[in-house]
Amino acid sequence: MDTGECLGNVVSDGQRVSSAGGLQNAQFGIRRDGTLVTGYLTEEEVSDTKNPFVQLLSGVVWLIRNGSVYINESQAAECEETQETGSFSKFVNVISARTAVGHDRKGQLVFFHADGQTEQRGVNLWEMAEFLLKQDVINAINLDGGGSATFVLNGTLSSYPSDHCQDNMWRCPRSVSTVVCVHEPRCQPPDCSGHGTCVEGHCQCAGQFWRGAACNELDCGPSNCSQHGLCTETGCRCEAGWTGSNCSEACTNGSFGEDCAKKCQCQNGAACDPAQGTCTCPPGFTGDTCVQECPLGWHGPGCQKPCECEHQCPCDPQTGSCNLTRAPILSSILSQAKQCLPPSEVTLQTGELSLLTGTTWLALTLALVFLLLISTAVNVSLLLSSRAERSRHLDGAYVYHPLQEMNGELLATEKEQTGDTHNPFKD
Repeated sequence: MDTGECLGNVVSDGQRVSSAGGLQNAQFGIRRDGTLVTGYLTEEEVSDTKNPFVQLLSGVVWLIRNGSVYINESQAAECEETQETGSFSKFVNVISARTAVGHDRKGQLVFFHADGQTEQRGVNLWEMAEFLLKQDVINAINLDGGGSATFVLNGTLSSYPSDHCQDNMWRCPRSVSTVVCVHEPRCQPPDCSGHGTCVEGHCQCAGQFWRGAACNELDCGPSNCSQHGLCTETGCRCEAGWTGSNCSEACTNGSFGEDCAKKCQCQNGAACDPAQGTCTCPPGFTGDTCVQECPLGWHGPGCQKPCECEHQCPCDPQTGSCNLTRAPILSSILSQAKQCLPPSEVTLQTGELSLLTGTTWLALTLALVFLLLISTAVNVSLLLSSRAERSRHLDGAYVYHPLQEMNGELLATEKEQTGDTHNPFKD
């Protein structure tokens, strides 16, 4: 009694933390299967492992048993040393602060607390039992009372204890070794993985897509984003090339990428990859956007196939056919390589080429004759001029060109100073 330890059995969350030590006063407990137990228990019943107690506590006086007051019977059966008010009779009949625990006919847990101070205010056990009967309680035991009776709600002291604080103006709860703690069933994990709210032991998940007992599973519906996306807390996040609420719609031709937000640049009817936007060129075209025609000698999709025509002739870039259906300009170019054209086209082009060639040759001939005449006249004139020059040299009519002027050694003023005017070529 003087150690401050609990008296009686205490089982908390399945763990036995205190033993009655031979005292078998009134007990109230909850077994693993949810069964509520009220009354006197043997040590074997307390230690049962098949359906063990998850919560159990001892009291003083069995107040109500099966819907009837059971106080007198309890006084005869229980140990009065578990209370400190005085005699057992005084403990039962004195007014004081009181607490009790039990259950009603519906199986609902009931807790009772009455404020008071021994011999000054409060209720006795008879009054408390009658009050509980009126609340349809069918089984209940009395717990500690007096200065130990304290009621705390959501962390706030809600009763008026009899013990004074250091400042006598205020009342404070008495320090006790155990408390009866009542709370809603806890969720696992308590915060519902951060994606929900715990309500009576069950997680209520936030948003539309968090699922599971712990709100830790994302679920975007039976299609699971059609295997083309990732389920997030805001819904399906589609892979590039897919769209829709469940990613079941492929990008239409002309768009690609995430959410089909990008525009394809493919030309000439090329197919656009819905994911990357790359172009698959139709026969006859190549390049990143399929704007380039196949070069000569190649054909097919992406211009990947070489032509197989005779004499290495080009083929149709789309079909690969050697029977060309090209534009007239290309046909004119290829007409110079007659073996690459059909015979009928070769005959037609040859006639046109012959006519063009005759006219051209006539013009070229006349031009050459004219140039020949001009060249002849110029040559004759040069010949006559050369002969006249030679005739003057033979007559001794030489022209003096001073050496200084030819080699740049002396200036004209220098010649005047030296007075050298002698002609070295005359006797």
